[in-house]
Amino acid sequence: MLKIKKQAQSIYAFKETGGEVLNFQIEKDCLKLFSGEEILCEINDEIISNRYFRINKVILSDEKICIFCHEEACDYLFISCMGKIFKYILGEGVEDFLIINDKAYVIYSEEGMFGGEENLPIAELGLIKIDIFTGEITGLLDDNVLETLIDVQSISCNSKRIRILCYGDDGNDFTLDYDLTSKKVRNKVVLDYTVSGLLSVGDNFYAWYRNRIYQVNESMEITEEIIIDKKVYDEAFSICTGYNELVLESENEFNIVQLPKL
Repeated sequence: MLKIKKQAQSIYAFKETGGEVLNFQIEKDCLKLFSGEEILCEINDEIISNRYFRINKVILSDEKICIFCHEEACDYLFISCMGKIFKYILGEGVEDFLIINDKAYVIYSEEGMFGGEENLPIAELGLIKIDIFTGEITGLLDDNVLETLIDVQSISCNSKRIRILCYGDDGNDFTLDYDLTSKKVRNKVVLDYTVSGLLSVGDNFYAWYRNRIYQVNESMEITEEIIIDKKVYDEAFSICTGYNELVLESENEFNIVQLPKL
């Protein structure tokens, strides 16, 4: 487990090859993101000065810096790429996002999908794809699939498909696979154990719950169990996943479980 000391304003940024801790500054309407002394990006927007503004997740992908953030009752995605800043207003209830090539895949929780009239219509689509450069938004789930999504908990992607973790209306957790080639949902698996989130390494998926990580097969059957130090887990006030890493954030440090190195 990798341990990295925190500074006053720092956040872990996920990368496919392994992430890093970034520092940030907020001054009036300006957000600056740093890697060491280097400024990675500078975003100017009026929402940044809002007292409810917070950064939820950062992904570094190729030359893109992707910042998922929240301001009062709305979620946003900022993407810095080739000297340009792209801003996408997502509404409320975003659960997580992925960056695959030049596309952002955004999935909504129950709060977003079944929110009030003030929420954006795209939230009702459940899982959307945004073309970063054109802004084109595509809903990826059929109506019959959407009817089964009561509460989405997590998504992850291997080289072939996006796996979605859901809580069902009958109390049973289940997963769905969205195939990136066929663009169809397949392979619904009902789980007989509790899962909090998903990760992936190459073609393999992993699931985590409390201080355990499970390697799973196509049918979500557990093939291997990895134990996380319980003291580290108990001291964490935030747990976040991205690509093949699980990050436990405590008051003074980030503890990173790097699955490829286990």
